[in-house]
Amino acid sequence: DEQRAFQRKVHGIVSQLYPDRIFTLADDPLKIESDETVYGLSNLSSKFLLTDQTAATLEVLIKEQFDGVFRGMAPAAKDLPWEEARNYLMPQLMPADFVRMAPVELVHRPFVDGVVLGLVIDSEGSYQYVNVEGRDEWAIEVNQIFATAFENLHQRSQGIEMMAFPGDNGFFIVNAQDGFDAVRLLSKEMRAVIGEHIGSPFFAGIPNRDFLICWSAAGDQDFQDKMRQQI
Repeated sequence: DEQRAFQRKVHGIVSQLYPDRIFTLADDPLKIESDETVYGLSNLSSKFLLTDQTAATLEVLIKEQFDGVFRGMAPAAKDLPWEEARNYLMPQLMPADFVRMAPVELVHRPFVDGVVLGLVIDSEGSYQYVNVEGRDEWAIEVNQIFATAFENLHQRSQGIEMMAFPGDNGFFIVNAQDGFDAVRLLSKEMRAVIGEHIGSPFFAGIPNRDFLICWSAAGDQDFQDKMRQQI
């Protein structure tokens, strides 16, 4: 019921902010739809719960999220030359449904069921999903594009907020909330840091793109069950 109420609040605000678009409530209470595109609300809900939870704050968060999404959906990446784009390329985990329903073909690779690895251009004044047309304009081998994105992720991960809780039931949290916490699981440098604190192998959970939690595989069964339930 709380999720459904939140969905209705978001629907009302987003309909006012973007009157040229028609939004409908999805069956899933943490999603809304527009023009056959599904927009997830999990990340928005997580951020809202950490605020004063006023309507004014929710409107600000909604505008931040949807402005970025609508800019990113534009097929403008082809207009940015590789020499400039390479400095802002970032990897990002995203729902497979989002990629499938995007109005342009996005560059992506499979990750796990329901989740893919995509690419975005994240600069101070722009946020765009990398599409196939833009990739072709660059004429750069796709493996190099992904490698460049992960190099940028490594650089941007320096000094971010992380919390380590070593021990038999050790766990590790990455919560920079910059849109790239979940994908840091794919960074070999980040996995090495996590392993130093809680040992390897470890399990990982990505409830949304702005949160990564890892925990020791050596933990007792009660600990394992609780971690999975929380995620």
